Formats: sequence, C-alpha cells, structure tokens
Amino acid sequence: MLQDFLQALILLILVTDPFGNIPIFVSVLSKVAPERRWIVVVRECAIAFFILLIFMFFGKVFLDA
Repeated sequence: MLQDFLQALILLILVTDPFGNIPIFVSVLSKVAPERRWIVVVRECAIAFFILLIFMFFGKVFLDA
C-alpha cells in the first residue's frame, strides 16, 4: 500500500508539472493579498491531495460502476 501511495505521489508530481504551473498560479493569485497567498496555495494543494487519495482508494470501484 505504501508503494502504491509513493508511486501515485511521484506520478502526480510529474504529471502536474509544478514549474510549468507557476505562471498560472502567479496570474490567478495576483489579486490576493500577499500574506494570504500561502494559505490559498496550501489549501488548494491539500484539496488536490485528498482528491488523489479518494481516487487511489476508490478509483477502481468508481471506474467499474
């Protein structure tokens, strides 16, 4: 199970291309106060992480339905 998690984590990091998404984050967060930006970034990363976990555990059931 840990190996599956690590594989999914590495795949997510490679697929999302964090350095390529920096211009998108900068443009979207340009109107957000600088002290609040980190809170927004951490919140969005946490949401993406939990969605990944949901699909990791229940994706097979979802695709079989």
